[in-house]
Amino acid sequence: MVVMCVWDQIQFLVRSMEPGGEVATKRPKLSSDVSAGAGSEDRLSALPDDILVLILRHLPTTAAARTSVLSHRWRRIWTLLPELRFPSATDPHQIGHALQVHEAALRCLFVLTRDAGPDSVTAWLPVAARRLSGFLFFQNLERQRSAQERNEEEAAQRGAFEFPCLERATNVSLHLGFLGLAVPPAGVFARLTELCLSRVRFHAPGLLGDAVSSLRCPCLQKLTVRDARGLDNLAINSDSLRQVALSDLRGLRQLTIVAPALEDFNITHSFFHNQSQPVASISAPQLATLEWMDPYDPSSVHLGEMEHLQLLRPFFFLVYGHEGWTHNQSCLSLLRRFKFIERLILTLTYLWNMDYCHYVMEDMTMLPDIMILHLNVLANGHAFGASAFHVLRMCSGIRRLVLALFAPTEVEAQTTCPPGCICCEQQNWETEPLLLNRLQEVEIIRLRGSEHEVTFVKQLFIWATALEKMTVTFDDSVTESVAKELSEVLRSFCRPEIHMEIHTYEDMIKMMYAPEDMHRLIAMLS
Repeated sequence: MVVMCVWDQIQFLVRSMEPGGEVATKRPKLSSDVSAGAGSEDRLSALPDDILVLILRHLPTTAAARTSVLSHRWRRIWTLLPELRFPSATDPHQIGHALQVHEAALRCLFVLTRDAGPDSVTAWLPVAARRLSGFLFFQNLERQRSAQERNEEEAAQRGAFEFPCLERATNVSLHLGFLGLAVPPAGVFARLTELCLSRVRFHAPGLLGDAVSSLRCPCLQKLTVRDARGLDNLAINSDSLRQVALSDLRGLRQLTIVAPALEDFNITHSFFHNQSQPVASISAPQLATLEWMDPYDPSSVHLGEMEHLQLLRPFFFLVYGHEGWTHNQSCLSLLRRFKFIERLILTLTYLWNMDYCHYVMEDMTMLPDIMILHLNVLANGHAFGASAFHVLRMCSGIRRLVLALFAPTEVEAQTTCPPGCICCEQQNWETEPLLLNRLQEVEIIRLRGSEHEVTFVKQLFIWATALEKMTVTFDDSVTESVAKELSEVLRSFCRPEIHMEIHTYEDMIKMMYAPEDMHRLIAMLS
């Protein structure tokens, strides 16, 4: 039964690889002694090894390994696969055994487990370290845990596994489900160019910076660490790094980066969780993109010279705040540091409940000289026109505007503000003059069609006297009938010389992904 099942899979794969997905009617049928009897000619097994390997690459590794029962000819074919994939691994020793008997150069290893412990990982990862000469992807999915199980002390008691030195790996991506990870104190990752560590709990965290620095990672170009625990001090000295992304490193207190080739740096919500002042020193003279979405204090955060900076993204700005709040100082201090930036990404945020708050946009008195403004607005149903007008008035020389209207992050968040809300007190902007005579292109993303939104778009057409193109993409919540009505309203604002494009959310997804990527996206979402 197992033999026939495997053989059926192979026959299906062979047919699918033929032009049109079918076997030509005049072509002799491939046969095997399994399906046609001992006296039949086994044409499939007579194919060269590289052709058979090409066929088996379409199967998960466990299924490919089962082909060894077909005949003596097939016994070692699967061991020649350049990639091993275990999409639903339940027995870690099975992975370790497969790696031990594997013969070919291993260019890719894909392992997906569910709620694995440290012992499960050590059953195969050290073997992989000796064999791998390419890409390693490992994801450990977590089971649902109660609040009590998720506490820090319980998680720490799960233990840790030591991350072996992958001397020949080129790309490593580990999503650990908060398994403990002990970084090796010695060894060189000689060929590693990309490293991603996600949902990880570090043991002996001070070693991470040493491990990814030039002496031990001489070729590392891209480093991503996100959703990590136990990393309080990170110090990196790298001549090769070009991109660093740090996100949600809870407990981070001090950050030092010396990277003369670094071009792209992003830090998000890492110092944010601490009550103490952020301490950081960044030396990256070639930096082109800086996304500092975290508390920033120029007295303790030193960024060095950044003469080549082209894109800046500071921490979000609260449009309404309570008396004595200092949150917005992070955004304002970083904005004041730069005189000219080609592209600025600015996020304006409205609280759901603005009782006892007051309007604080006047605290923002200057912006760098910019050419492109990407304005993110999380309005939570409030009128945002006054705050967006305030920003545009300070950068009236922009050439391009991208306005992204973020949807509320919580299901129960309001879609319209309550009657008498203080956001309606700021209405003078609709009659105040504004000339955006250099603005040539506007893109509006995730328009939902509220009165506040439509009013602002109408004003944009009036302000932008040199506008050449307007692109609007509706939010995924906008129905087909509403989209049709909105399109007519928006086109009524448009002048004849302006090229206007209106897209649905589905249109945007199709434009972002190639057809083959769409199939993968649908599979992930289904």
